[in-house]
Amino acid sequence: DRAARLLPPHMVPATVTVLPALPLTANGKLDPARLPAPGTRRTPAPAVPAAPAAPAADAPEAPAAVLAGIWRDVFGVEEIGPDDDFWDLGGNSLYAIRIGTLARERGLPGVALRQLYLTPTLGALSEALARGV
Repeated sequence: DRAARLLPPHMVPATVTVLPALPLTANGKLDPARLPAPGTRRTPAPAVPAAPAAPAADAPEAPAAVLAGIWRDVFGVEEIGPDDDFWDLGGNSLYAIRIGTLARERGLPGVALRQLYLTPTLGALSEALARGV
């Protein structure tokens, strides 16, 4: 659960298998052939995407609309969508600072650079701000 909060989705492990000790070869190296097969994915992992759905129904339009306006201003584009990625649009540390400053000026919590790494799309970032993450 902690990894899912801190890492981008593609970096969250699908399973975690606890072993009393790692199987080693005679030379003291890891013996991958003796590792057990991974277990099944835990049920809380699919529930993580469901959690943003509840705040999404309540009031994410306000942060999403404000953030969309900020991103349009910073990137100089006319259209921005929830799947647009900060880094793919040409984002950099200076743009991140501008977005954080404009967010605070427009009544949203500041957006830290770390938050842009964790939630780089406009939709994911607005959901995170709506949840207060």
